[in-house]
Amino acid sequence: MGAITIMATVTINILDSNGNVIDTKEIDESSLAVYQQYYNVQTLEAEPTTQEPTFQIMVYELDDSKPSGFKTEYFPQATIAFQQSLISQGKLFYEGNQHQVPTLEFIQNHYGYTAPIAETKQIIVFDLDNNGQLTSQYYATATVEFIQNLISQNKLIYEGSQVETPDLQFVRNHYGYVEPTPEPTTPTPEPIPEPVDNPTVNYPMVSQLGVEFELKNNRVTGRVVLNKITSNWNPFYNDRNLISYFELRTPNGIAISSLGQIKQNIVKFPPSQPPLLPSQELTFDESAENYKALQVRIYLWTEDNIAVAEPLVFPVKEDSAPIDVVNPSDNRIQRDDWLAKGVGIFGGLLGISLLLTGNKKLT
Repeated sequence: MGAITIMATVTINILDSNGNVIDTKEIDESSLAVYQQYYNVQTLEAEPTTQEPTFQIMVYELDDSKPSGFKTEYFPQATIAFQQSLISQGKLFYEGNQHQVPTLEFIQNHYGYTAPIAETKQIIVFDLDNNGQLTSQYYATATVEFIQNLISQNKLIYEGSQVETPDLQFVRNHYGYVEPTPEPTTPTPEPIPEPVDNPTVNYPMVSQLGVEFELKNNRVTGRVVLNKITSNWNPFYNDRNLISYFELRTPNGIAISSLGQIKQNIVKFPPSQPPLLPSQELTFDESAENYKALQVRIYLWTEDNIAVAEPLVFPVKEDSAPIDVVNPSDNRIQRDDWLAKGVGIFGGLLGISLLLTGNKKLT
């Protein structure tokens, strides 16, 4: 028979966190170090005053089952020997229960973790667009999870990068596609475009004719007849305000403050009604004070201060025969005696008509 070896034993107290004895055991002396790693142990021979110091530590380890990817274990009374054991095992731990939690990447690097490379495949997915036409999408690195997801959606999948394109009807049958029946449609009438405001001025849009202007008895009198120029007129300005400006200056064109402000008149043209074109007429009777000769200026502008007619600029002299003036400003015609003697309204209109005709031939 072989010799019997009797192992030395030691009696220990297992203490709680407050140092109270919760259990007493007699163990092999060789097992003492193991108990000291996991419990607060005191041998019966040890004095309470010489108790080994302990520390609070938090151990971090990887754990794929956790949402965070790692797990923690807290040891409130870890001995130095226990810490040395953790170090020898390459464990990641921090002393104390209040510290910054390491990131998952830091923990993985500590344990030398390398993420496994997922198996991938080349696939082509054939599908239908909203019009029932064939579409395809190539995936060079489709994972198993991705492919399983496509299968759950009943997608038509072919493995490989170069596959024969399936027939359109085959793909339609796979997805249960039914050709929609077109519904009868009622033709929609073409929308009538709304008129677009176009304030463009095709200068000149209006002609001005000065009639019977004279300087007599310290007053300047006369009339201005305004007519649309059909080829240039913009209908946008039908029934819109145009402003006529009447001004008296010295024969050299210097403004005369004593004659007051420039006189303004509102002019509106209604829409044309062929063959007649609407005309507008303004009558003037303004003070000349004691001036024996003056320069008359007549303008026609929009409310945005854009000229729509060539200005009339001409002189009048005291007790001279009345004059008629047409555009441009330097064409001035003195009335002849035969026109001054015209009888009644019809005679005057006939004279104006002849005057316009004659002026047109000159230009």
